[in-house]
Amino acid sequence: MSRGVLYMIVAAFFFSLMAATVKLLGGRIPSQELVVARSAVLFILSSFWIVKGRIFPFWGHQKKFLFLRGFFGFLALSAFFYTITAMPLADSVVIQYTSPLFTALWSPLILKEKISRHLWTALLLSFVGVIFIAKPGFSFQFIPALIGLAGAASAGLAYNFVRKLRQSEHPFTIILYLPAVSIPLSLPVVLPTLVIPRGMEWVWMALLGIFTFIAQVFLTRSLHLEKAAKSTNMSFTNIVFSSVWGILFWGEIPDIFSILGALLILFGVYLAATSR
Repeated sequence: MSRGVLYMIVAAFFFSLMAATVKLLGGRIPSQELVVARSAVLFILSSFWIVKGRIFPFWGHQKKFLFLRGFFGFLALSAFFYTITAMPLADSVVIQYTSPLFTALWSPLILKEKISRHLWTALLLSFVGVIFIAKPGFSFQFIPALIGLAGAASAGLAYNFVRKLRQSEHPFTIILYLPAVSIPLSLPVVLPTLVIPRGMEWVWMALLGIFTFIAQVFLTRSLHLEKAAKSTNMSFTNIVFSSVWGILFWGEIPDIFSILGALLILFGVYLAATSR
């Protein structure tokens, strides 16, 4: 298994911790406020390492592509949270996890990367595995589903821009632009309905940002080393990790379809890791 593939699996692990933390915080704090809290911690940590490592210029070289990376990442996250509130969770998860397919679709256009038949098979197997786990009813409401698909397409664009910037920008600079764009775009929505965290909620919100930062570091490094389509296929392992947290902390025992879906995902990961 290559380092790039391993890095994406580690990123998926920490993204699953991030998702578990969001679930733990519950519905008292609005989702967009969690986006801001996560982004604030991410901005502080990435800024600290940029200054500590004397990575200059602070705002990078290719500001247009860096902004696009942050902007499409913000759209993807916002769309995902919107679909969670507007339609069944299983349906929204299936839509969100079409993002590796969109990454593969965008990569020939943005990165001029060729997609092998072997890798397409791995992507499709993994996506079928997600459907088995999420078990959607396919009772999609048109507008939320359209927004969710647009968010997944945005995530695919963001991943491609991360890889496009790998030669000219430091990973911490690329990470910086996600919160730098997300915070000002989210604040007009958050401020009118701001909910002040209580007690341990402050700790969990800080951990939310820390888990995201670690995940973003490994995600960015993975996209520096591997083709975008091959690397992002590893993000499907997030579903497997999240299933484990569901069993351990919320007693969500998987049924036979979830187990079959996990096996399909793992086989897809194996095919992607061994593809050329």
